[in-house]
Amino acid sequence: MTGFRPLTALVPGGDTPAGRAWLVTFCDLICLLLTFFVMLYAMRDPDPHRIRSLVPVVPAAVQPSGVGAEPPDAAFAVERLERGRVVDLDYLGRVVEAQIRRTPDLAAVRVQRRPEGLVLSLPADLLFDPGAAELSGEGAAVLGLLGRVAGTVGNALDVVGHADPTPAGSRWISNWDLSLARAASVAALLRQAGYERDITLRGHGDGRFGPSADVAAMAQARRVDLIVRAHGSGR
Repeated sequence: MTGFRPLTALVPGGDTPAGRAWLVTFCDLICLLLTFFVMLYAMRDPDPHRIRSLVPVVPAAVQPSGVGAEPPDAAFAVERLERGRVVDLDYLGRVVEAQIRRTPDLAAVRVQRRPEGLVLSLPADLLFDPGAAELSGEGAAVLGLLGRVAGTVGNALDVVGHADPTPAGSRWISNWDLSLARAASVAALLRQAGYERDITLRGHGDGRFGPSADVAAMAQARRVDLIVRAHGSGR
């Protein structure tokens, strides 16, 4: 073609290393433009339909607000737990809290994240009659609800009984025996509810009772703790 000249011929230096130095600046400019457009794309409003399609794959995904968005508890349901797998304790805590909000019978259960694991504290007055280690009907129903969660996860589980300083009665040698027997009853029902792995039982009696002796502290001392560990069980 008449008048056609290579691009390198229009640049001072021609087709030499010095003459091709402009390519470095050109590549930098292209990279900056690409970065700018990626940033614009990232700042756009998310598509609610695409996010909802990811929820079955990522259980903890947060639904966008707006028409058709699921309730806040929908992403934290027992059915979304993968059976037999070790579950992240923060996520499991949100699952249990969502279950408690949906179930009035679980309102007395306290959920705490401690260094030893996820602790679910169940008042003994909810589970047992005074001085007894056999679960009451109400206590068995409450544990049956929690057993749905416990039977699904593969995390190691401890059941720990506690008591207040009040004498346990003639049936028990000490408060330690009573607290351990109650822990054994809770573990047995969790086993029936579907938890198939080893359960560690412990009884503390009133050994963890603080110096206070008011009514609220006494009631809090009478409890059974379910401690879900971050690691898996041996079986």
